[in-house]
Amino acid sequence: MKTTHTPINPYHSLWQNAVPDIAWGTVALFIGYVSGYTLVIIGIVSGHLPYELATIFCAYLAYVGFTIAHDAGHGSIIASGSRFKFVESLLGWITAIPLLLVPFPLFKRIHDRHHAFTNDPDRDPDHFSFGNRWYQVLLNCFYIPIQYHHLAFTKLKNIKTIRDTYPTTFIYFVLVLSGIVGLIIHGYSQALLYVIIIPNAIAILALALFFDYIPHHPHKSLDRYHDSRIYPSKILNGLLLGQNYHLVHHMYPKVPWYRYKTVYEQILPDLERNQSPIEDLSGINKPGFMKSINGNRLIKGNKFMNMLLPVSDIKPLTDDSVLIEFELPHEQSLDFNAGQYITLSKWLNGEQHTRCYSLCVRPPANLLQIAVRKQQQGVFSEFLNSQLAIGDQLIVKGPFGEFKYPPAHRQATEQLTLIAGGSGITPIISILTAALTQSASVKIHLIYTCRNAQQIMFIDDLEALQSAHSDRFTVSLIITEKGLGGSRLTSDRLNQLIDLKANRGCHDFYICGPQGLNQIATKVLIDRDVAPKNIHLESFSQQAEQPVGDLHQVVICLDDGLNCQLEVASNQTVLGVALQSGVAIPHACAQGTCGVCKLKLESGSQVPIADSLPGLTQQERLAGYTLACQCKPSSDLVLKESNE
Repeated sequence: MKTTHTPINPYHSLWQNAVPDIAWGTVALFIGYVSGYTLVIIGIVSGHLPYELATIFCAYLAYVGFTIAHDAGHGSIIASGSRFKFVESLLGWITAIPLLLVPFPLFKRIHDRHHAFTNDPDRDPDHFSFGNRWYQVLLNCFYIPIQYHHLAFTKLKNIKTIRDTYPTTFIYFVLVLSGIVGLIIHGYSQALLYVIIIPNAIAILALALFFDYIPHHPHKSLDRYHDSRIYPSKILNGLLLGQNYHLVHHMYPKVPWYRYKTVYEQILPDLERNQSPIEDLSGINKPGFMKSINGNRLIKGNKFMNMLLPVSDIKPLTDDSVLIEFELPHEQSLDFNAGQYITLSKWLNGEQHTRCYSLCVRPPANLLQIAVRKQQQGVFSEFLNSQLAIGDQLIVKGPFGEFKYPPAHRQATEQLTLIAGGSGITPIISILTAALTQSASVKIHLIYTCRNAQQIMFIDDLEALQSAHSDRFTVSLIITEKGLGGSRLTSDRLNQLIDLKANRGCHDFYICGPQGLNQIATKVLIDRDVAPKNIHLESFSQQAEQPVGDLHQVVICLDDGLNCQLEVASNQTVLGVALQSGVAIPHACAQGTCGVCKLKLESGSQVPIADSLPGLTQQERLAGYTLACQCKPSSDLVLKESNE
């Protein structure tokens, strides 16, 4: 048996070397932070420091404090398993207090979602939504902390880890408001204004700009190499405490702030190879500040995308279907194979919906088109048909699929028989137009079944193609509704329509339709000795992944005292099976990046997890931690929810 190995990228594990057991740079920053506030207070009390100057110092100290709380939230100050781990949360609590608006536990959980869903307007809590005019950006900066609380008590209220922060949020605001009232009563209103209130407002503006807006605007990409920017500068690295290397932080959130630059220098060749958004403040050697287009770029040589795309056009195809068009940015063209599909994602009715839709254009394409038929009780198809508007943005990812033309056998196809049923025409129309364009000699026969004439999708396109290529393209249209004199496509009728006697050269068959049609067509072709390599089948029905191999007993001990037991095969992840079984394990990205689903492996063994995944440090691995979204058991397991 031939074994293939995925090449290991030597850069993907370098970040592990930048994660210390104790981030002494952050500890030193905290000492400086406390010392700074102490000196400010002494200066004010002694009369040597004007309030106006104290405001400037305190604004920067608040920025420094957030940097410490931010690293504490990522667990990058003290390694997991250390008996001093509690100190990390203590630092997070202390440094969050002067900011007045967001307690540390809530920030920690909300910020995990920023990393899991970066640039997703529906799920990224740091997404700017007010507009791009300067005053809209400024207002949005001040709204971000308010948005955290709004999300926590509305959209995210059903998530246990968010609900668990409610008590501490209440206690936090009781303490903050009590402190404010106490200072006012005792005559410290002026000090409160100049040391806390005004500096806090300045710090929130700076934090929203340098942690959120500038790193991520106007990026549409959700790819880890392109969802944030880098603008190298020694001066800014010190002043912004590493946030000019924000992309490094998003790629490896466990790395402490003072080592972003080091990791950047180590992985720079990898970043350049992947065309990451790296900018030059002077604009001489690289694109100028916020000028790089790489945050809106296709990846893998224009062969893949994972980005927000605006809807450029919507056209009705039938009474119950529409054609939706997306335009790629910067005149890029997606290189795909005819017959492949993309996925669309949107947050609807309190949950994220993702569906697969075949591309209806021939490759390569700058304008991507899909056709969507409204399904009964189909939340997403109903939204796309009835509510979607031009200018709306959806997450588009792909292409995917092995239903491809030209076929994998690489023989020149001389004849094509395309068999489609209903909306199964969507990948077939792409194959049809590609084949007619790419070959001047291929003969094509389309067999297309529909319930009635009103449900024929792409009827105008088919008539135009038949008129333009009447010498080599024919259509057999079959109406199946009995009341209109039609009848369903049977094996006998399909046998009559398929002409194998006139075969010359390679004859390929592409089939896409309801399960019954696919089964009939496949059986007819196999019975007539058509080689399997020439039969290409696409099915729109989703099959649940079946467990392969031995089933292992996995016990999960949750923080609320409940234990649950699952049966998980080695080809399944603990998180995947838990979600299918209705077991609520804390999670966010489900891709090994954010680390939210970290569990302690109390006993048993698992399939090794790649060192390159940024959600788990080497120290955490050695301490016995795993990620539920990556954990595939190789024996029975006992896992315990991590409360770090």
